[in-house]
Formats: sequence, structure tokens, C-alpha cells
Amino acid sequence: MSLEILNKYKIKAKKSLWQNFLVNNDIVEEIANSINIKWKNIVEVWPGYGALTEKLILRKPKSLNLVELDRDMIDILEKRIKNNDFDLDWINFHINNIDVLKYEPTLYSHPPFEERSSEDLKYTYSVIANIPYYITSPILRHFLYDVENKPENMVILMQKDVWDKILWKGKNKSSVLSLFIDKKAKVWEFIVVWKHNFIPSPKIESSVLIFEMHNEYSEINDDKFLELIKKWFKEPRKMLMKNLVNSWYDKKYIIQSFYDLWIKDTIRWEDLNIYMWCQLYLKINN
Repeated sequence: MSLEILNKYKIKAKKSLWQNFLVNNDIVEEIANSINIKWKNIVEVWPGYGALTEKLILRKPKSLNLVELDRDMIDILEKRIKNNDFDLDWINFHINNIDVLKYEPTLYSHPPFEERSSEDLKYTYSVIANIPYYITSPILRHFLYDVENKPENMVILMQKDVWDKILWKGKNKSSVLSLFIDKKAKVWEFIVVWKHNFIPSPKIESSVLIFEMHNEYSEINDDKFLELIKKWFKEPRKMLMKNLVNSWYDKKYIIQSFYDLWIKDTIRWEDLNIYMWCQLYLKINN
């Protein structure tokens, strides 16, 4: 079906937007089934020509907001709507031609802002997205930190280089990316998507990750946390204790803090998981 749509509407991927179209319908179905979306509010980022959109509509969400920057893709989506490719009965459907990093879900949910009741202001939603490598981190930060109204969960198709870092695969070390995500969400891998399932085929494999939001570390200020992990990770292999003593803190106090938290004095920044990072942050900043 995806190949038929590509041919019918003469769709070509734009290198400037790093577009790779997922054309394996079985995988598209799996993504659509990855979370329960019936009667839920869904935000689909970078829907392209609507291969996944069509599957999501069949699962009867309460609302479906598409966020698409490419005007050509929107023209194709609008043609498909006119051709009755989508069954939009009873679905609150809207296409937003906007940069996702400027998209605020509370402003684009329905009903319109001036008509909303107190119940509408509790708007909860899920994000489903197929995002290119170069903008993965900014999009994750946008929905995890920047938007006023955070999603309940997210299903993100991304390239292997990124999800390796998020899930500590390979070197089994933390990173700025893994830590800033772990502070806000639990993450697990749903399925691997091999590169031959895309047109054009990307250089590396991809994976679908599911993000479930949590508030476990809400006592730590987000801005201060992001500032510190960026600063500390400038030298990720340097011994943590030595770095802290040289840069900010009294040696006796740091030694005692490490002792209290059962942290080895030889440990490095990249060896700490999110729980230990936050415990150490709270200890030395009290």
C-alpha cells in the first residue's frame, strides 16, 4: 500500500529534510498497535504522506493532530483526504504546518482555546513520530522539557546511533542524552527496523522506542540539572571525585558524600546512572 501511494502521488524524499519513508506495512501496523490510542489524543510528528496516519485513524483516537513542516507533504495529505483515503468520521483531526520545535500541544488541541472548559485544559496526549537523526535530541528535549503540557507517553522511530546512547548499549556508559531522558521517562525498545524497510534506505538501522513519562526526580530543577550534566560531561572519563574537588567543592565534604552514598572514589561521570546522579546532586547541593 505504501509503495502504491508513493507511485500514485509521485512522492520523492527530500534530502534537505532527511526524509526516509517507511514502506513496510507490517511494521507500520506494529507501530500503530504499540500503545492504546482508542479515544486518546494523539500527536503525530512528521507524518509525511500519511502511511502511519491512516493506521492511527482506523484505531479511532479521540483527536489526531499532525505536525508537518514540509508543505508538499501537507498538499499530498490534503489530496488524500479529498480522495477519501482517510475515514475521518468522528475524529477531531487537524494538520499543523509548523516546525515541531515551535509546536505547543495545548494550543493546537481541540476545541479552540477560547471555547475550552476546565476539563479541556487537562488535555492529555501521546506523541508518535518518525524523526531523522539530526533533530532527534531537540525534539526529545522539546516534549520532555520545553512544552508546558508534557505527553503521557511517546512512540519514537529513530536511528540506531541515538537509541544506542539512550539505552546504554555497546559501551554501557551514560551520556548527556541518556541522563536527560532518564530524568523524565522510562524507555524500552519495542522493535528493530532494518534499513531495507525504508525508501530511500538510510545508512544505518533504526528502532522504535517507547517512552513512559514519570515524576521520580521532580525535586531537582530541570534547568540546573541540564546545565550540570553538560558541564560535568565535558570530561566524562575523568574521575568524578577529583573533578568535583578541583572545580567546586571542599574535599572533606565530597569524600563524606561519596561515603554516605556508597560511591567509589574512583568512579567516573559516565558510570553513574540517573538515580545516582540525582542522589549525588541532592547531597552536594544541600
